[in-house]
This record gives sequence, C-alpha cells and structure tokens, in this order.
Amino acid sequence: MKTLSRTSGALLLGSLFFVCSCKTPLAPPEAQQAEVLDQALWRSGASFYAQENYVQFKQSLKSAKEKIAREKAKFGWFRDYEPIRAEFRELLQNGEDLLAKVEGLKSSKSKYYSEQAAALSARIERLKQMTDYFNENGPVRKSLAQAEIKLSEAGLLLQKEQFESMGNYLSDSMTFIRQAEQAMMDVLSRYMDRKELEKWRRWADETIVESKAKETIAILVNKLERKLTLYKKGVAVGSYDIGLGKYGLSDKLYSGDEATPEGRYHIIRKIPSSPFYKALLINYPNEEDQKAFALAKNKGLVPAETGIGGYIEIHGGGKDNLTKGCIGLNDRDMDEIYRQAEVGTAVTIVGAVSVENTILADIKKFEKNG
Repeated sequence: MKTLSRTSGALLLGSLFFVCSCKTPLAPPEAQQAEVLDQALWRSGASFYAQENYVQFKQSLKSAKEKIAREKAKFGWFRDYEPIRAEFRELLQNGEDLLAKVEGLKSSKSKYYSEQAAALSARIERLKQMTDYFNENGPVRKSLAQAEIKLSEAGLLLQKEQFESMGNYLSDSMTFIRQAEQAMMDVLSRYMDRKELEKWRRWADETIVESKAKETIAILVNKLERKLTLYKKGVAVGSYDIGLGKYGLSDKLYSGDEATPEGRYHIIRKIPSSPFYKALLINYPNEEDQKAFALAKNKGLVPAETGIGGYIEIHGGGKDNLTKGCIGLNDRDMDEIYRQAEVGTAVTIVGAVSVENTILADIKKFEKNG
C-alpha cells in the first residue's frame, strides 16, 4: 500500500508539473523580429547614415533582450512577457521608421550623384563632339579619356552605394573636364576675339561683294566650320566639307608649322595632276603674310633659320586626310571646284564668320560655366 501511495504521489506531482509547464508563456516573437530588423539596419548602413538613431536602437534592443533573459530565468509559470512585448513593438516601429529614413536618404543621395554623373557624362560627350571641329585636340582628348575613367569608377561606387567615395571620383572627373576645356580654349581663344571675327567677316563680305560686282567665281574657306563655299556672281552655289592641317585652326606663320593660312588670296596655278589628285595653288605668302612673318621673327616667335614657307593648295585626296597646311577635299568635290575655278579666282580663308556659330556658342557656355 505504501508503494502504491508513493507512486500515486509521484504521478500527481508529475501531472501538476506537466500542466504548469504547458501554461509557461513563450518568449514574444517580436524579439526575433527585432533581431532580423537589426540585421537589415546594419546592412542598410544605418550606422553611417543615421549613427545616433542607430545607436539608440541598439541600446533599446540590448535593454529589451536583457529583460527577456531575466524573464526566462524565472520558473515557467512566473514568467510575464507582456510588458516586454509592448516594449519590443515600440522598438520595431522605431526601427522600421529608421530603416525607411536610411533608405530614403540613400535614395536621395543616389539620385543626386546619378544626376551629377549624367551631367558630367553629357559634358564629356559634347566636348568630344566639339573636338571633331579641329585637329589640335590631343591634349583635350587625353584629359577627356581620364575624365571618363574617373566617371566609370564613380559608377561602380554608385552601385555599391559608396556615395562619399563616388563624390571624390566625380570631383576628379570634373577636374579633368576643366583641363580639357582649358586645352580647347588655348586653341580656340582667338575665335572668341570679336576683333578677329570682325576682320574675318569683313574679308568674307568683301569677297562676296567683289564676286557679285565682277560677276566672277570666288571661293570662301571657313576653317572652324570646315567648309568651302563656292560663290558665283555673289551667290553661293555649292558648299563642301574640307580637311585642314594638323594645326589647321592656327594661322600659318612659318614653314613647317602645319597651320592653314588666313587672308585674301587668289589662284596662281591649276594643277591637273598632283600627288593629291588635282590641285589649285594659291599665292601664299602674300604681302600681309610676309609682314606678319617679319614681325614674328623680330619678336623671336619663329625659329631663327626657318623660312616663311609656301606652296599652299586646295587639293583632292580626301577631306579626312591631314594636310601640311593645305585645304583637302574629296576627289568628286575637287572635280567640281577645279572645273569652275580659274587662275585669278579669289580665295579667301577665314577662321569663322559668325559669332552665332554652334561651336562658338558652346565655347561661350563652357567659358561661363567654368
């Protein structure tokens, strides 16, 4: 009987323990949700973008976890997680608000730096297009290539959301862009000189007026636009793309400078067969060229043993081939010019004739923004 009594008591005690254990409250699921949210905040970079708020979140999370641990240390049926559940719910709300704030801040930065990168890219592309107008673009192209490299590296940092480092690369890209613009201005600055433009415009107008008055053919070469226009009795009857020398936008000063001269000339010889298809020889150097050469030599701007040079032609062979200072045309266009031109035909070569020229407008824009 005693053995049966002891067995019954053990069973009763075990049953009571089982019942009590079944009633032991579980830890609130919000605790695990807070841990997941903490990881999301860490991955989002909250410690960088909202350090103070993130530190407060971490401290609150630590405090709530310590309370959970204290409750778990209690005997099952004495545990009460409800007050802590409310604390975790508030913590989750604060954490979600913080995550939204960080994501919004990153989105704003991403948009800002993306727009900056797009603006720099557009500026590079426009500069590259402008270099097509002139051959003296080596330094410009070099700086633009470096600018593109920095911009490409900035794009990779954008993907990684490393905005601060990206900003540094964008700044470096801008530095190279400005170097390219300065190199371009070194070549084209005189095209912004109103006195030069007025002189070139006067030469062009006089040539057209003379063609009309004498009812003759005249040729006008615009170096900046890389166009040769044929006039008949003062009316433009044809326009042709041309190629220039390596330093074609510079005014020719001496032999070997590979620049194309500027001034009012005329054809002194027609050459039906030349190394460059057909050719029209002009009377460079004229009197004005000789005066300019003498002055430059006195100033030490010309190598001591260098002469003024000559033998400047309008010739075929292709507009895309670099010349030594001559004016190159495609053979088909050269046929047309050669057919109509005569010895004595006026040939006027100018840098530009209009301040509204597209490239000059762009240069003004860069000069203003610089």
